[in-house]
Amino acid sequence: MKEKIDAIFVYFNARNKRIIEGKDSPHEFFYGYQYFENQGLNVEIMEFGGKINNIANFILGTIQNLIVKLFKFQYDFSGILRIENYKKIQSTNHLIMTNTRIGHSLLPFIFYLKLTNRNTKFSVFAMGMFNSSSKKKIILRIHKFLHKLLIRNIDNLIFIGHKEYLHGMNEFRKYNKKIKYLPFGIDNQFWTKTDSKREDYLLFIGNDSNRDFEFLKQLALNMPEREFVVVTEQKEEELKNIENISLYKGSWNKGFLEDSFLVNLYSKAKITIIPLKNSLQPSGQSVALQSMSMMTPVIISKTDGFWDSEHFSHKKNIYFALENTLEEWDSAINELEDNELLYKDLTQNARSLIDMEFNCQIFGKKLLGIIRS
Repeated sequence: MKEKIDAIFVYFNARNKRIIEGKDSPHEFFYGYQYFENQGLNVEIMEFGGKINNIANFILGTIQNLIVKLFKFQYDFSGILRIENYKKIQSTNHLIMTNTRIGHSLLPFIFYLKLTNRNTKFSVFAMGMFNSSSKKKIILRIHKFLHKLLIRNIDNLIFIGHKEYLHGMNEFRKYNKKIKYLPFGIDNQFWTKTDSKREDYLLFIGNDSNRDFEFLKQLALNMPEREFVVVTEQKEEELKNIENISLYKGSWNKGFLEDSFLVNLYSKAKITIIPLKNSLQPSGQSVALQSMSMMTPVIISKTDGFWDSEHFSHKKNIYFALENTLEEWDSAINELEDNELLYKDLTQNARSLIDMEFNCQIFGKKLLGIIRS
């Protein structure tokens, strides 16, 4: 008899490759996989991609393209709905889907497993759930209906940002018992400051659509005396010709840069800057926590979706910019550079907060508690 799998973690890509290569790599974007494994659980990874029957691929591709075109809603049926994946899911106690799009893409399997009285449980990390590209009311109603369809058929919907969690509780009141808040945590053993000497550059890392790249350009152009190091795969043509920007193409999923290279960048940076567009999504979270763990101070836009206003305090462990204006950010940068005591206290408090509340060990332990409850 085939051994029962305790949990399968489902990702788009990049995880199996990192494990196979055996490189020293941070654990936070595995969302608890290593913690479960270290607790002696039988866990496996499932990723999108691989070969599929041409006819099935055509049918699934046509359906998902139609849904995207009509409803502006992302599915990827052809990337995951394969017989070998279904057989594997059949043999697991718990399926953990690491973002909302993955959850929606696996709904046909979830429906069938429920119809056949399987005992598999389902958890979905609610990432980007409220980031619709459409503003039309009818489209937003359809999105809400589709999200409800997902929530109705799973056991846990997990938010990693508190504001987004509260919004989810309000939007889906009927399913409040299924909605959980789990603060994101980074690998504080990996993101540890080296002995590298500080340099004077400002560091920007990130790719998501809520990063304010236009304001980043304004900062660089209006502060020609400052050096900027930018790691992104976005806006390359616009950024590469700005003289005081050193640009590196970076994406965690695509592996353009070694993680050790980022450790070096954080260690040497004077300040990490995270200018954001206003959004409910907890954007900038991983970069802020990594930088705090590296004891490099963070200046970040205070958005509606900032993930935890209880633990993060202005000028105690993080520096909030209330507006994306040149005056606001210039003042913030100057204050951190000129006030040695503030700089020292902020970096030490930041690292302490990561060690106490926002690391992979705590994240994994709490996730396991949710799965077992």
